[in-house]
Amino acid sequence: MHLELRLPPPLKRGDTIGIFCPAGPPKNLELLQNGMEMLAEAGFQTHCEGSMAIGEGEYLAAPDTARATALHRLWADEHIRAVMAVRGGYGCLRLAPLLDMALLQRHSKWLIGFSDLTLLLNHLQQQAALVTLHGPMATSLSRCRREDIHQLFSLLTGTFEDKLRIPGLEIIRGGSGQGRLVGGNLATLVHCLATPWDSSWDGCILMLEDTGEYLYRLDRMLTQLQQAGRFDRLAGLLLGDFDTGTGSSAADLRLQEQVWQRVLELLPPGFPIWANVPFGHRGRNMPLPLGMPALMDSNSGTLTLLTNSVIRS
Repeated sequence: MHLELRLPPPLKRGDTIGIFCPAGPPKNLELLQNGMEMLAEAGFQTHCEGSMAIGEGEYLAAPDTARATALHRLWADEHIRAVMAVRGGYGCLRLAPLLDMALLQRHSKWLIGFSDLTLLLNHLQQQAALVTLHGPMATSLSRCRREDIHQLFSLLTGTFEDKLRIPGLEIIRGGSGQGRLVGGNLATLVHCLATPWDSSWDGCILMLEDTGEYLYRLDRMLTQLQQAGRFDRLAGLLLGDFDTGTGSSAADLRLQEQVWQRVLELLPPGFPIWANVPFGHRGRNMPLPLGMPALMDSNSGTLTLLTNSVIRS
């Protein structure tokens, strides 16, 4: 059954954003508190559901069933208008089989995050026909650029501009392309291959970013996707940040350029490829609505969100 994509209803001042851990617990409770204070300053209330504890030697915030239950409770609560992840990290793959998709389809609200949350963001927009939000999480919000925070709240409140100009954009292959925005974290997308959470990217604009991976690992993942035919029928490609995780600007720049070169070697012709798009783990994280049809225009260097192509809830 084909479901038309829905844009979640806009939030207004005083609305509540639910906070939960889909994977690991917060590594730094101060960053979590800072993020929640920023949401409060923007006029939103917050409600945390599930464990937020830092368990010694643990890499998950709670058992799989407990983390899934936390999401379901937030989603079923009519007073919660959006749901934001505390952080990424491994764990969403274990959560996916436990999702109550009928519940997620019944309630139209934003799911917000990035990194390993890529799995849930793409699965929800595919199976529940909801536009989701690839953007900052509770523990990364206070380290984001001012323009990214502005874009986040503009998308949540329905006051965003349809036409996005991207300063510093590197157009490594020109042209224009139109399709739904999909993707996110490269490693997470590769881990979804041949699972029930995999989905087609045909006719889509694919977003890719990653952090802390050696070049040979990035090469291996990109090559695997190419050999699996996942790049054959794209409408466009947006490359975000690929950083070493070392904090070295010179090393990050070198890695980025090596990734761009490998992408050009692997991808077939016929669609635009843009690089240095500001999303990823380095503190540049321009929020983008996954599932939203968009138009890449290399002549103007603008990404236009085709909001008339989705249903406004």
